[in-house]
Amino acid sequence: MNRLIVHMQASMDGFVGSDIAGSTWQLWDWGPDWPWSADVRKRFNEVVGAASGILLSRPMITEGYLGHWRRTADEHPDDPDYRFARRIGELPTFVVTGRGLDGDWPRTTVINAPLAEGVRRALTMADGDVVCFGGAGFVNGLLREDLVDELHLFVNPGIAGEGPRIFDGTMIRDSYELVDASPSDCGILPARWRRRRRSPAERGA
Repeated sequence: MNRLIVHMQASMDGFVGSDIAGSTWQLWDWGPDWPWSADVRKRFNEVVGAASGILLSRPMITEGYLGHWRRTADEHPDDPDYRFARRIGELPTFVVTGRGLDGDWPRTTVINAPLAEGVRRALTMADGDVVCFGGAGFVNGLLREDLVDELHLFVNPGIAGEGPRIFDGTMIRDSYELVDASPSDCGILPARWRRRRRSPAERGA
């Protein structure tokens, strides 16, 4: 069965963004200056390279996610570090939204449906695992609906102070199994977690 894999950067203090002006918690803000070490770049390329589709939130698609990485791929046509950017442009993309969405994005399917139904339809349409890149609210919704099979967190060696989170108090009964984690030369800790599915008895307790 195809899986949904969420990939996000996070801070040491558990945020996925910062509301504090000037925060430098995130080593790479997806711009041209890419300070990740070779081992983390390789890991990220592996994540995207293994995917058969991409799930994006409505804001991600409308704010230019695909165009950004298409331009990045064009700027680095022969650089193996940027294989992921070219791959993003090649993969089918799915956008789940509860209301109409107008736009013309290549290889993109807009699914107008409630979140859980839409994600399941996307996974059925994909020819393998789907990797999700989304904001905190979108990923929080996926976690609430128990739709995430694996959570890949790149934990940055910085403090966000305050900001958006993907977990909340409704998830205190949820638990995860650590699949793997390894330190990197730039200080980022890539960690991969698998949701432990609760039994019917546990869900009813």
